[in-house]
Amino acid sequence: MKYNIECLRLIAVVLITFIHTRHSFENIDLPYIEKIFIYVIEKLPKIGTLTLSLMSGYLYWLTSRHKKSIIKKKIKTLAIPFLVANGLVILLNLISFYVFGYNFLNRLAYDYTLFTDGLLSLNSPPINPPTYFVRDIFIIFCLIELIRNKNLKMLLILVPYVVFGKLLIRYDILLLFAFGVLFAQFESVAKKYNLYLIGLLLILGVISIIFSEIHTYKYPLAFLVFMIFLNIKISFVNVGGFAYLLHLYHSPIIVVIFPLLATVISNSYLSVVLQIMSAIIFCAVLFLLTNKLKFLKILSGGR
Repeated sequence: MKYNIECLRLIAVVLITFIHTRHSFENIDLPYIEKIFIYVIEKLPKIGTLTLSLMSGYLYWLTSRHKKSIIKKKIKTLAIPFLVANGLVILLNLISFYVFGYNFLNRLAYDYTLFTDGLLSLNSPPINPPTYFVRDIFIIFCLIELIRNKNLKMLLILVPYVVFGKLLIRYDILLLFAFGVLFAQFESVAKKYNLYLIGLLLILGVISIIFSEIHTYKYPLAFLVFMIFLNIKISFVNVGGFAYLLHLYHSPIIVVIFPLLATVISNSYLSVVLQIMSAIIFCAVLFLLTNKLKFLKILSGGR
């Protein structure tokens, strides 16, 4: 168990949670300290998904590349939790709309797109937006299975996405996954030049921050964070199951909790903190329940 990776996984998922908090901040004429707060919850978390992409490629090369086939495991750990997480959100939306008259949808409509895009994510992120990462990673493993093992059954999954939608929601996830694989392959060589690589990434990061926006400098920043964590020793615990549940369910939790908080809390900063804490606490309780009630393990793919 690489505990530095476990720690980085949790940090990345918590950062992703920041992105989906609800607020009405305007980053105009604000005190400097408040601009920092907004940066931390809106811009910095953009490295979270990139870091997870690097980790996925890195761990694939270290732990799974010698296995003859891993697609059955990936169906269990990626596809099924993805479908369950989005299926539950769709079910709750249907109940709230047709029973109570509340419409929580802002991208989709109550028609066939709830299935094609809301559940299967053919053309856009699913109804539970953060889970698009799980969808893209699963597609990447289907491609690996098709290429490595000539498993033509993968075409049953891949062809509909190519013909009727998008193969990947974000192609930079594939690119970062490939970089993670490449780094793992040459890690022994890279370790000899760790300080130089970290220094180079730091320089690139600083230059990018000065002369570009977050959509550009998030890449060297993600590489830098990944490299730093690979080179530190941390005593940590296995948080894979909890981090995965937080990734899958933080967004719907925040969607539900925000209107309740808005009725009693007017301070936007406190509201954001409570949204994050609520998501973390709920998913921690859910994780404990999955350990007690084995049938709930389907939510986290057995993690």
